[in-house]
This record gives sequence, C-alpha cells and structure tokens, in this order.
Amino acid sequence: MMMNRYVIALICVLLAGCKATKGINDNSKTVKLNTKTIISSHYAKKSVFTTLKASLKVNLKTAEKEETVVANVRLLKDHKIWISISKLGYTGAKILITPETVQYYNKLDKVYFDGDFSLISNWLGTALSFQQLQAVLLGETMFPLKATKYKTEILDDGYLLIPRKQEPLIEHFITIKPNVFKIKVQEIAQPKLNRILNIDYNTYQEVAQQLFPLVINLSLVDRTTETQVEVTYKNISLNQELRYPFNIPTNYKEISFEK
Repeated sequence: MMMNRYVIALICVLLAGCKATKGINDNSKTVKLNTKTIISSHYAKKSVFTTLKASLKVNLKTAEKEETVVANVRLLKDHKIWISISKLGYTGAKILITPETVQYYNKLDKVYFDGDFSLISNWLGTALSFQQLQAVLLGETMFPLKATKYKTEILDDGYLLIPRKQEPLIEHFITIKPNVFKIKVQEIAQPKLNRILNIDYNTYQEVAQQLFPLVINLSLVDRTTETQVEVTYKNISLNQELRYPFNIPTNYKEISFEK
C-alpha cells in the first residue's frame, strides 16, 4: 500500500519540442514596487502553451521512509493532467486528473480509485481545484490576486503578498521573486489544526522563452507528521501532439483513500 500513499502525496504536489535548459537563479536586488505593479508583472509571466510534457524525479520523505520514483507528466492546459509513475523502469501507477475527476490505478496492488477533487481536498484539509493544482505545476499563484485585496512587504529576496483579510480558517502567503516575477513560495496555514503546506520554487528554467520550475520543494506539516516532497523537472517540451492513455483494468478492486 506504500504506492497508494505515495501517489496521494504526489498528487498534492502535482496537484504542470524544447529541451530544458540551465536553471535560473534570481539573485536580483528587490526594488520597491507597489502591489499593483507586482501582481500585473506576475500575471504577465504566466505560461502560454497548449500542451506540456515533462519527466520528473520525485523524492518522498516521511519519518518512516524515503523513496524516489520517476513521473512522466502530460498536461493539456486547463483540461487534463496525466501522470505515469515508475520505479526501476516499471510503470507502477497512472493518474488522470480533469476539472471534474481524479482517477488512479496501481498495477502492483491491482486497485483503482475513481472519484473527484474531494480526494485531494480532504488530504490537504482545504478545498483545491484543478486550476490550483495546475498552477502548482507551473509556478503560478494558486489564488486570484487583486491589488486592492493584498498588501506588500519588501523582503531581501522577494515581494511578500499578504491578504488584507485572511479567511477564517485558512491563511495564505505568497512570495514573488524580484525581476522574474515568478512564485518563490506559496504557503497555506491552518492555525487551529497546526497544519502548514509550504511550496518552495527553488529554481526556474527557461523553455521556449518562458520560465518553468526546475525544482519544487513541498512540505506538509501537521501536529504529528511531516511529509517532504522534492520534484525535479528533467526536461520539458511544449505544444506537441500528446496521448493520454488511461484504462482501468476490469479485474482491479476499487478503493477509497483516507488520510
């Protein structure tokens, strides 16, 4: 069942004809800008493509175990995210995510899941949409940004956007890298549950004159556990004609996930 637990953690992170290039570190000095300019500059850097294909190295670490797998990701922007997870060259699981559904099957245990976004939302303890999951993959904000609803603090390494009014049960904070105006850190906190989800975009890479994540570090901490996931993009290609093969075998057993 380790693969099943692993897949949930992976979904939470992934819940994005050019070879990936050298990583780009933004060491620019943070220049004082107003909130409106920062937000508009971030949206100007949104990725523009129809399809994306990437190979990812994914390392999952908990108190009990550490494991590394390879995940091949295919994305039809705004419509579907397809993920094939393999280890030692053997495909162990496949995932297909659309705005309405989350489907998964595990070849090792011969089980499958066919449900909706409540799977991911329940695991994280907060509502999550397809668009937000796609944004995580692309290094874009998970939350709609409006200058009138945020205030800015100037940090040495970026612009910290803080909602003027946080939600009653969930707080979030966004740090934007200076100069490149891509996301540096997204943090979601649930103080009453002592739960924090931190998504750190360590480095970006340039593909077809656009910036995509090179390394994503995710940390999910609650009262008793901590899960860390590091995702490294091995290569990215854009706007190719892609297939998204996904057929759940008829003899597999349906399962439900519990946190």
